Amino acid sequence: MSKSPFGWHPEPDLVGIHEPSSRPALERLGSEAWAAGLDYHFLEGLRRPVGPDSYPELRERLFGASRMPSPAPDTPTPSSEVIDEFRRRLAPYQYNAAHTRSFSYFTPPVLPMSIVGELLAQWTNQGVDVWHAGPSASLVEEEVIAWLRGVVGYGDGSFGLLTSGGVMANLIGMTLSRDVHLRALLGLDRAPRGRELEGLRVYASDQTHFSIARALDVLGFPADTLRVVASDERFKLHGAPVAEAIAEDRRAGRRPFAIAGVAGSTNTGSVDCIGELADVAQREGLWLHVDAAYGAAARLSKRDAPRVTDLERADSVTVDPHKWFFQACDIGGLVVKRREHLRQTFNRSPEYYRVNRPEDEPLHWYQYSIEGTRRFRALKLWLSWKHLGTEGLGRLVEMNDDLAAYFAGQIAASDDFEAIPPVPELSILCFRHLPGGRAKAAALDPAAIDRYQDRLQRALEVSGEAWVSTTKLRGRTYLRAGVVNYLSTGADVDRTLAVLRELSSAAAREAGL
Repeated sequence: MSKSPFGWHPEPDLVGIHEPSSRPALERLGSEAWAAGLDYHFLEGLRRPVGPDSYPELRERLFGASRMPSPAPDTPTPSSEVIDEFRRRLAPYQYNAAHTRSFSYFTPPVLPMSIVGELLAQWTNQGVDVWHAGPSASLVEEEVIAWLRGVVGYGDGSFGLLTSGGVMANLIGMTLSRDVHLRALLGLDRAPRGRELEGLRVYASDQTHFSIARALDVLGFPADTLRVVASDERFKLHGAPVAEAIAEDRRAGRRPFAIAGVAGSTNTGSVDCIGELADVAQREGLWLHVDAAYGAAARLSKRDAPRVTDLERADSVTVDPHKWFFQACDIGGLVVKRREHLRQTFNRSPEYYRVNRPEDEPLHWYQYSIEGTRRFRALKLWLSWKHLGTEGLGRLVEMNDDLAAYFAGQIAASDDFEAIPPVPELSILCFRHLPGGRAKAAALDPAAIDRYQDRLQRALEVSGEAWVSTTKLRGRTYLRAGVVNYLSTGADVDRTLAVLRELSSAAAREAGL
């Protein structure tokens, strides 16, 4: 019988890892796992953007005829068999962001150094809440936040934190608008709740991310709190219509308190006129939150930074490194102009987080966030940023912007494609294929044209040649290409357009054209 207390397992050295003798087994496991990752990348990830399976088909493929999850395993399985199961059952059925014709939502290929950061973060397993549970991790997050504050343009007194993504960051930003700004507007000695949240207004465009409305709902505001103001023909929100809406609401007895702008919308990549919104917010005494989850990264490039201006004038800004900083999911972030706003809103003093000497109190991240324990998210961005530098990250952003411009140029030069807007703000392109060309398509049923875009997108997906999504703009269906893959080239754009043309006849028949 084995002397190890873990002798019940076929690989005791991969459970009892406290002895140096377990290192060879761990090195073997690491080698097998890394090889499985590389096999996925080169054999599956670069083979096709997505699989052809529908949702029900994939459930049956993974779960069996019942299409329901299997019971939890009762007995141990050797690691090589588990990794092999990943290779066989899971690896072929991923969304493959690294494929060069994968024009995704906002999922880029991940920088290798980000993957290394994930590996090291999981080995160290720091809890970034109370300082003692993640000493250096707490300081690395502080440093990364300082770098993000620099990207936004914030100075002394600003702060921020890392989140799971833009949804959580937007929720925290809107929480600050309620518990800091609205509290002051109402002259309360505590954060407003209940009936005090009635009769209020927050302004946002028709391109604002759904998480703003969700945040207001979670925070207890009535459904009519969010007032959607129409964007212009390029899907940008201007200050003048917001000012008009504010004046109208004040006359009606409502109380405006916040504006939620967007810098890089999910639909089109549009960037609101942040300077104009900041002028309105300053004049009217409103909190300005900007969702720059995607667009803030444009400021990594000296050349392209002018596309996203005036973020430094906002009270809070969402930035998502797992979008255009090419980081592994998940890592989002919120930066704020005033550090004390976060601590004022979220600080609590649980009896089990004790400080023996208050004058030496370290940085406790739980005092600045809705969350308690958080992953060591900062490490992967810290390593990646050091590896590429701001200049290198900016070069990748520029490559995407240039490729999106090329994409738009190819569409503008054709008779059977159209884009809206014709020139992309950043690297997101919304376009349609017009069967038979512009003149013929103009005489067709618009609803049938919409159905056709959906059929064409699905046909492209099944083909495995490329991938784009779809969206609705001004009530019409468009194909949407998110150019956030720094591995893609002009040849990939050309091939994508060519395949769409090849698939058009069958898709048109399915759509009834």
